[in-house]
Amino acid sequence: MNLLCLDAPLVALVWQWLFARSFGAHLNWPLRLLLFLTAWLIYLGDRFADTLRLPAAGPGSERHRFCQEHMIGWWIAIVIIFIIDTALALRTLDLQMLLLGGTLAFACAVYLFLNHSLGGKWWPIPVKEKSIGVLFAAGTTLAVVGQLPGLTISFAFAVVLFAILCTFNCLCIASWERELDAAQGKTSLLTGWPAVARALKPLGLALVVVALVLAVLWRFAAPLWLCLAASALLLIWLHSATTLARDNRTALADLVLLTPVLVLLFSYR
Repeated sequence: MNLLCLDAPLVALVWQWLFARSFGAHLNWPLRLLLFLTAWLIYLGDRFADTLRLPAAGPGSERHRFCQEHMIGWWIAIVIIFIIDTALALRTLDLQMLLLGGTLAFACAVYLFLNHSLGGKWWPIPVKEKSIGVLFAAGTTLAVVGQLPGLTISFAFAVVLFAILCTFNCLCIASWERELDAAQGKTSLLTGWPAVARALKPLGLALVVVALVLAVLWRFAAPLWLCLAASALLLIWLHSATTLARDNRTALADLVLLTPVLVLLFSYR
């Protein structure tokens, strides 16, 4: 799934379902399909642009080599998904959701432009990782926000914690790929300050503790808090699994965010 950029859209889809279930939002299938297609389109485009900048014989990850070998098919997929996604959005969304979605799409486009115009050479602060985490969380919960009668403190806490979890995920990957990023001339928090990798486990544990406390405080959304805690724990384990190959850890990093699938399975028992 990682090679085809399908892991992130699936993560977004199951977390959207869990947010909707936890806070009483009713989402129709076009809203769910739009999220999947949009997330897939963004990740396909990002991978494509990333691969274009890499020399064919230079250092690279397995996912980028796969994209290099299928550039024409990749581009065709981007065009087809863009057409379907745009047509579905114009056909099914009301004006408010179109404006909200358009604003978020513009923010994603700005991020992609900055990331690739800078050649991946961000300043050594976690701007890139934070941007991805915040944009991913915002995109995942956007349709849920549009279906709620009003926003609550518990919902705000849930979105913030999910954004932190996504940022934690990106920081872990940046830690594992630090040497590769340095070889490719990219800059991240971890290439600037490698010692920050030692702070990732405490960050993950803090996220687990906060999520468990909120599970007690707001029990109606207990499955969501527990999934946040479980995914953070799995990322901590993955970060400690130094014997795993780099590409395998990166592929598993998104899969460990699929904990809402367990809630989905048990809810239909």
